[in-house]
Amino acid sequence: MLTVLKIKFERFIKSLDVNVTIKKRELVLAIAACTLLGIVIGALFSPRKSTVIGSYNSADNNSCGSSDENEEE
Repeated sequence: MLTVLKIKFERFIKSLDVNVTIKKRELVLAIAACTLLGIVIGALFSPRKSTVIGSYNSADNNSCGSSDENEEE
């Protein structure tokens, strides 16, 4: 089993020696596709599943405490 994988791997490495010409547009699109695919895969397999944009602390624009404390003064 291991020798079969080794032979296939060596054939794959030898096939990489062939020169291939691609357009710059194709290269940029391939890089963009790989980047987006990496983001999606990272989001799917990340340990954190809930995403919160913004913080939910003190949404009343009061920096000195709660609004009840300020009304007493």
